[in-house]
Amino acid sequence: MEITKYKEDVFHVSNVISKEEAGRAIKYLEFLADSNILKWNQISFYDSYAMGFWDSDPRLAMFDLPHDFFSQLKSKIKNISEEVLGKELSEVSYHAQKWIEGAFASFHSDNSDNEGNPTAFERSKYAVFMYLNEDFTGGVLNFKNHDITIKPELGMLAIFAGGHGNEHEVTKVKSGTRYTIGSFWDNADAVYTEEQRKKWADELAEVRSQQEEEYKVWAENKEKGITLDYVGKNGE
Repeated sequence: MEITKYKEDVFHVSNVISKEEAGRAIKYLEFLADSNILKWNQISFYDSYAMGFWDSDPRLAMFDLPHDFFSQLKSKIKNISEEVLGKELSEVSYHAQKWIEGAFASFHSDNSDNEGNPTAFERSKYAVFMYLNEDFTGGVLNFKNHDITIKPELGMLAIFAGGHGNEHEVTKVKSGTRYTIGSFWDNADAVYTEEQRKKWADELAEVRSQQEEEYKVWAENKEKGITLDYVGKNGE
C-alpha cells in the first residue's frame, strides 16, 4: 500500500485490495440485484445508487470470496483510515455505490449545509471510499477550495474529512459504470444528546420526503428524454 497525503485531512491509499477481489465483489453485487435478492436504490446524487449487504453471506463462495469478505474489508478500511487520520473511528454507514453513465454529484459537504451548519448527517465526520473499478471515464473526485483532484484507481481508498472545509464533487461519469464501497465514520468518542438525535430524525424524514419528489421528477424527465447536465470545475 502507498499513502498519498494531500493535506492534513485528505488522503488516498493505493492497492488496498486486488483486481481479482474487486472484480468478484462487483459480480456478487450485480448477482444480488439481478436475482432480486437486493436492489440498487436511488440516492441523492443524480443517477447514482446504493446497496446494503450482509457482513457474512455463504453465496460469496460462488465468487471465490470468503463468506465474511465485506466484514473483513470493513475492518481493513477502518484500520487504514484510523492510521492515516490518527483518530479512532466509529461506523456510521457502510454500503456499495453504483454510478451509471451520466451520474454526478455537485459540490457538497457530507455533514453540513452550504453555510457550515450541522445537518442530520452530522455524524458523517469522515468519508472513505473504496474504488472497485477504473474502466470508466469521468467520475473524478474534486475538492472545491483546494487544488486537489483524486482520479479513481482500482483498489484505492480515498479518505477525507467530510465537513464544510472539504466540499467536494464527483464529476459526470462520461462512459461506463463506477463502483465504490462507501463508508462514513464519526469520532469514536463523540457524544450526542437525545435532543440532537430527535432533531436529526425529524430533519432526515423531511429530507427523504424531498428526495422522493426529486426522484419522481428525474424519472419523468428521463421518460421524456431529458437528463440533467453536469456543471462543475471540470464540467462540460
